[in-house]
Amino acid sequence: MNDRSPAARPSPSAKNKDQGLPQPAASIEAERLVEQAAEAAPLPDDALPADIADVRGGGFTLRDKLLNLRSLASFALAFVLLFFVFRTADVKLSEVWEALTKVNLPLFVAAFAAFYALFPVRALRWRILLRSAGFDVDTPQARHGWASVRSLGTVIGLSWFANCVVPAKLGDAYRGYLIRKNSGASFSRTFGTIFAERIIDMIVLFGLLVVSGLLVFRGHLGDSQTKWVEALFIVGVLLTVVLIVGLMSMRFLSPFIRRIIPNRFHDFYARFEEGTLASFRPGLLPGLLLLSVIIWLGEAYRLYLVVLAIGGVNLSLSAVIFVALASSLLTAVPALPGGIGLVEGGMIGVLGLLGVSNTAGAAITLLDRIINFWSIIIIGFVLYLWISQRAPQRPTAEAAKS
Repeated sequence: MNDRSPAARPSPSAKNKDQGLPQPAASIEAERLVEQAAEAAPLPDDALPADIADVRGGGFTLRDKLLNLRSLASFALAFVLLFFVFRTADVKLSEVWEALTKVNLPLFVAAFAAFYALFPVRALRWRILLRSAGFDVDTPQARHGWASVRSLGTVIGLSWFANCVVPAKLGDAYRGYLIRKNSGASFSRTFGTIFAERIIDMIVLFGLLVVSGLLVFRGHLGDSQTKWVEALFIVGVLLTVVLIVGLMSMRFLSPFIRRIIPNRFHDFYARFEEGTLASFRPGLLPGLLLLSVIIWLGEAYRLYLVVLAIGGVNLSLSAVIFVALASSLLTAVPALPGGIGLVEGGMIGVLGLLGVSNTAGAAITLLDRIINFWSIIIIGFVLYLWISQRAPQRPTAEAAKS
């Protein structure tokens, strides 16, 4: 069921019965009636966290986001980390440059193509989540417009660009803004589907990380040299537990949560909760999990091609999967745009544990980051300029405030 207004809320007795959770509409017609009722209860700007309200209201202004103090401090910290990593690892840039000049270009191009080939898969998965959450993605207008795999893939690419140039994962809010702008859909419920996507990603990523880590480091966990690995496991466990506990809390503790959060956030939380919980329909979970496994193994395949492109490095398939997933896990840290500095240090450190020289490890890391960080900034910037110059679309009254 979509966004609620006072006219669409259940009676107190019904609310107690369903634990305050949104229930599916009995029919498409009922769903549309609730959608219309929601227009009478728009979310004011002060009913959202400041950063999210800013992005929802005006999108993503590159100059404002890049030049604020928090973004500048994040980039300063990132470059300090990079300097510290290369200095501590005693990486000689002249040797790294020599290794990069000998890269197998066809394999590097293949790695580049493998990375961007995953965007349609990510878009397809998000489309399934949107449909599950009640978004009307199957009308001819939506299918050939905002809800097409190409359009959703573009939105994901733009959100990744935002995450690479500003901290705090504001790219996720930018995704919600673009969907609201393009379709008139609810911002807060869209945000809920993105949170659901994050939960699925974390469960699959950590599962594959544990399996590959056990295969690579079996018999060596607990040694002083594997503390990096143990730290990654701990981070993965904590993030996964937090996400799962958050999801279960939404399901079983909804009335309690609504009592303890400030009143001005109640409507936003209700719609966010609705979008999140509605995304997890049991019949769709196997397909969503399969697509997520394909996505993360595809990320590992990209790194495998990068390793082959550098040459002279002998890593098992499980080792490549572990390194790729460990580096992806580090990008989840919101304090650094795109995990810059932290990802590079983590990759070089883990590759060193696997017997890769610091020079080769740095070359692999830099080449891989050209694909999954710097190319996103370049291509995303072009997309951002293109989107910014397009004629603005006027959202519906409900979307503009939801």
